[in-house]
Amino acid sequence: MALGNAMLADQIITSLKYLSSSGFDVYIFDYRGYGNSEGKRRINAIIEDYKEIIDSLNSKYDKRLLYGVSLGGAVIMNAIGSGVEYDSAVIDSSPSRFSDFGCPEPIDPVNNLPDDASKIFVITGKEDQVLDSDMTAPLREEAQRRGAKVLDGVNFSHPYMDRSLEAHLARMKLIQDYFTEVQTEPYE
Repeated sequence: MALGNAMLADQIITSLKYLSSSGFDVYIFDYRGYGNSEGKRRINAIIEDYKEIIDSLNSKYDKRLLYGVSLGGAVIMNAIGSGVEYDSAVIDSSPSRFSDFGCPEPIDPVNNLPDDASKIFVITGKEDQVLDSDMTAPLREEAQRRGAKVLDGVNFSHPYMDRSLEAHLARMKLIQDYFTEVQTEPYE
C-alpha cells in the first residue's frame, strides 16, 4: 500500500485488517521524511523507493497487488508507468495531475496509465472534499477509456474520511472483492 500525503503507517495499519483477514500479506511503509523515516520528502525519490519496494516484494509472491491512496495512487501509477509487474491495482482518489502544481508532466498519474488499463480499478468519490472532481476525473475517465474498472462513488469522500461507516465499509469491500476477483454490484 502506498499512503496518502497526511497518512502514517502506524495510524492506518489496523484499518487494513480486512485485507489481511482475507489472506493477503499487507506491506505499508512511511515515505522518506514522514514519521520516523529519514530523508527529504521529494516525489521523485518516493516514486523510486516504491519501484524498488514493488520489485523486491514481487520476487516473493505469485500474485502482485498494488493499492494506492491519494498521493499513494500517484506513486503507484508512476511505478506502473515505469513498467513494474503487477496483477491488479486499486488507485483510490488520486489526483490526475501534479503538473498543475509545478511538477514535471511525466509524473502526472494520467500520463502513466498503460494503454491496456484492464488490471486497474480507479475509485473516486463525489463527496471528496480533499480532491474535487476536477482533480480526479481526468485520470478516472482516461482509465475507463483504456479498459479500467472505475467508480465515482456517490457517497464516497476521500479514503478513510468517508462520512458514514457504511460508505467506508462498502469502499473496503469493493477493494477486497477486486483483489479476490469477486464480482459485485458497484456501491453508489
